[in-house]
Amino acid sequence: MSDTLPYIDIPALLETLSGASRVVLTTHVNPDGDALGSEAAMFTFLSSRGVDVRIINADPVPENLSLLDDDSMFETWDAAAHRDVLLDADVILCLDFNQSDRVREMEESMLGGRGQRVVIDHHLHPRPFADGYLTVTEASSTAEIVYDILAHAGFDIDRHTALALYVGIVTDTGSFRFERTTPRLHRITADLLETGIEPMSIHRRIYDDYPIERTMLLGRILAGIERRCDGRASLLAVTREMFVETGTTVEDIENIVNYGLAIRGVEVTALLTQLDEGWKISFRSRGEIAVNDIAAEFGGGGHRLASGARVRNGDLGELKDRIAERFCKALGESR
Repeated sequence: MSDTLPYIDIPALLETLSGASRVVLTTHVNPDGDALGSEAAMFTFLSSRGVDVRIINADPVPENLSLLDDDSMFETWDAAAHRDVLLDADVILCLDFNQSDRVREMEESMLGGRGQRVVIDHHLHPRPFADGYLTVTEASSTAEIVYDILAHAGFDIDRHTALALYVGIVTDTGSFRFERTTPRLHRITADLLETGIEPMSIHRRIYDDYPIERTMLLGRILAGIERRCDGRASLLAVTREMFVETGTTVEDIENIVNYGLAIRGVEVTALLTQLDEGWKISFRSRGEIAVNDIAAEFGGGGHRLASGARVRNGDLGELKDRIAERFCKALGESR
């Protein structure tokens, strides 16, 4: 982490929040379970302290994560309705992202407000835009950091908050199979389970309750999978035409990139998703290859084994070749 950024610890964060009466929580575009779960838990915590708190995100809650929004706490950005809310907030908590452009159309208002901006995150390579950075890169998820915040504050985690934190942890650890799944994390999870949340029903809502259209899209993507680098790398792609033909949207590709690693012999994979503004690239690795280094070469970043980037323009075939070339180079160096 850069020494030039204003890093803070949990007591400093709580001190900042103690003087705030209006707080806005926000997260990155296309929010995942960790982002939304962390927001929901912080919302409950701050509300219990009498804070006027709102969650305002650039994109709506995906259908498979709607179990987090029983109280309709999540608002989707509307400039006319929300610009002044951001400008007048005492604190804007930026959860699960560390680069201001990750909130898209909200960026100008988020940066122009009179209040403090504080990042709570576990990703590498933060960029300067906030007044404080509570960054714990060894954490499995932002939800794990939020758990520690609530524990330090002496907050009694109820079933509703435990559900939010559990969803954040289970989704960002790949159901406890990624590298930051530690003994301590399992102890945290056990604490959450003590509240009575039910892992089986939660897993079913998140992973096993998709519409038929999403399954049709998955079939189209898998039918076009390519193996490169002597079978040690794979590439998947989804185009706008595929979304239109199957009646799906970008939220329907959540977790599909992991199918690229579920092939014997494959060590690294990428999913290329065509958006209106270009291509979104999701990188994944089994462990030997640090894909955040590769993502950085495409203007992105992230974790060592799970990263992403966005490329504004480019032919799909040429982009695949560029990624495959970089994969093959990394794989050659890893021998």
